[in-house]
Amino acid sequence: MRHVVVVSDLHLCELEPGSGLWMRYRQAAASPDGELVAMIDRLRAEVRGDALELVLNGDVFDFDAPRVLGGRSVFHDQPRDAAHSAPMLAAILHDHAPFVDAIGRVVADGHTVVFIAGNHDLAIGLPEVRAVLTDRVVRAAARAGATASDEALAARVLHRAWFHRTPDGVVVEHGNQYDAYCSVRHPMAPFRGDRPELQPTLGSLAARHLVGRMGFFNPNVETSYMLSGLGYVAHWARHYLISRHSIAVPWLVGALKSFAILCLAREPASRARREADLAAAARETGATPREVARHARLFAPPAGAVLARVARELWLDRLAVVAFAGATGVAIAAVAGLPALVGAALAPAALIAYQLAIPKAPLETNWRRVRRAARSVAKVHRARAVVFGHTHTAEGAWDGGVFFGNTGSWSAAYADLECTKPLEDQRPVVWLSSGADGSISGGLVAFRRGQFGPFHRAPAAAPSSGVGWLPAPVGSRAALADLDFGA
Repeated sequence: MRHVVVVSDLHLCELEPGSGLWMRYRQAAASPDGELVAMIDRLRAEVRGDALELVLNGDVFDFDAPRVLGGRSVFHDQPRDAAHSAPMLAAILHDHAPFVDAIGRVVADGHTVVFIAGNHDLAIGLPEVRAVLTDRVVRAAARAGATASDEALAARVLHRAWFHRTPDGVVVEHGNQYDAYCSVRHPMAPFRGDRPELQPTLGSLAARHLVGRMGFFNPNVETSYMLSGLGYVAHWARHYLISRHSIAVPWLVGALKSFAILCLAREPASRARREADLAAAARETGATPREVARHARLFAPPAGAVLARVARELWLDRLAVVAFAGATGVAIAAVAGLPALVGAALAPAALIAYQLAIPKAPLETNWRRVRRAARSVAKVHRARAVVFGHTHTAEGAWDGGVFFGNTGSWSAAYADLECTKPLEDQRPVVWLSSGADGSISGGLVAFRRGQFGPFHRAPAAAPSSGVGWLPAPVGSRAALADLDFGA
């Protein structure tokens, strides 16, 4: 029996040394390390005697989170290059040593671990960063008692810049390439032209310059920061009014800086770079050049290519409407001999009219696009299963004999600012098993209280794609039936 087990979106970052509510989600007490280690060790026990491929499907590490320097968190916009990313990863691995040791035990057992780059850890596609990660895992495997040579251990640590394809027809990909806010033109070499710096995305910039600098938001919980205008006012009154922190200044400066960076980073599509990228993907994954080319045609164009869309997401369009309407109203009032305050009242009226005339698409629209892309990816590769991450929404469905899944998130996601009420009492894992007869079975399972078992879906989590939550197809052996998951 061969098992492919996939988790994603751990968002491990340097631990916040403070103890207050500010960035509580980054503090050690909120870290998922304990559950991760327990899950990995339980997995090792369950698959003993079988072959295992543990796939860490993107956003395992968060390079957009603040650094910890001199004993305190420091907001940064360090260049997205190997010289800065390698030491950042080393610091993250140091802070999450139990997780690294658990991965080392998987490799020491003779299994394979695959790291796939996501939009927040795009840097693990860089050779220097991969070297740091491989070295730490190999050293952890040696500490776990591995007798193989370092070279043999390193061969069990695989890296993928875009997607991974297993011999039994499972395609695993983070999924950010179908999200315009987080996609890059050339995932195998996502550089800014000839510079050794990674291409910025709107999602990365927003994390660095906006949400990541507002420590009373939890970037792992979209509902904590995707608020209405009145919602932001209430949030400010509750957390910022009597604190030394500001929300308006980070937003304004961060939004303008993010917009400017995307303007400067724009570059035309290059046929030569695209062909080189496709060739590199074929070499790394074993897919044919034709399959890779068809796969790449599914990408969402980066949002930076349409600056009006960027301005909309950063609320800069609404700022411009308010500023223009307010200035116009004041000018009209001055000409008419009315108080300036009367003219300024035009600003909120214009904002309301603008919002009603051009409503902003909900984030769920983006996630539906990612879900649809999974079916196209399956056709391209004639896959028997396609597993994404990125959306932080755990999903699992068999459709026409093909499994489509999403690994959700293991990040520090809590319903309260104090990080005492986890959004879920279960952690999502996609577990697929293939037998000697070529059959494949399994799906979305949960790790809960030290055991694997069925993933319980809340009624509100029903998908809008029309596929529905389906059990394993008739004749297929579900993973929960194949494996002894315990009580």
